[in-house]
Amino acid sequence: MSWNLYRHYKGNHYLRLGVAAHSEDLSPQVVYRCLYDNPAARTWVRPQPMFEGVIEDGRTRFTPVGRLRLVQPEDMRTVLAFGYGEWKQDKTFDQYCAGKDTDRNHLRGTRYLLEDAAGQPVAALNVLRFRESLIGFASVATSPEYRGKGYGSLLLRAVMELHRFAQPDLRFVLFSEIKPAIYERLGFFVLPPEHQHFLPTPAMATGDTPLSATEGEFLKTYF
Repeated sequence: MSWNLYRHYKGNHYLRLGVAAHSEDLSPQVVYRCLYDNPAARTWVRPQPMFEGVIEDGRTRFTPVGRLRLVQPEDMRTVLAFGYGEWKQDKTFDQYCAGKDTDRNHLRGTRYLLEDAAGQPVAALNVLRFRESLIGFASVATSPEYRGKGYGSLLLRAVMELHRFAQPDLRFVLFSEIKPAIYERLGFFVLPPEHQHFLPTPAMATGDTPLSATEGEFLKTYF
């Protein structure tokens, strides 16, 4: 499965979810999701010719910027290379990859890959479903040559909105190995001390309410 990402001519990013048929005339309608906080709505519908068309000055209304898809077995070495420099623990790359074949934490979850507009893999992450309304992110990594360009944040937001489209009340958790401020821009906050088990890597979560005792238990064995 895959989903295309676009930048609107005004600058915001969107995730194309698919094409639906209008109930009256069966005309194709693109269904797409905001990759930013929009108080008016998160999910939008636009006639496909308009979505794929141009505005009055000749610019395209939506420009493709990448594709989100599920990681396939043949992608795994590419994905593992994204974080090898930080997580290698004195192993060669072949040893590092081989060790993942028996790593329970590596084998569970669903991995997503972000490709740029040219089809180049640029960032990846792993989604762990802890319970119906709680999802954890792990192994968030960007290819070294593409870091600092916003691909990691774009990937995270795209995966978050893809899951929120199916279940709006989800809470997401992760451990930040980078500056927490980057995740704070995506709606995460640093959890209180009772949920910090792997410092100096802080646990963070989304949501407006404190973690429940059950949710907090998952953070103790997150890795």
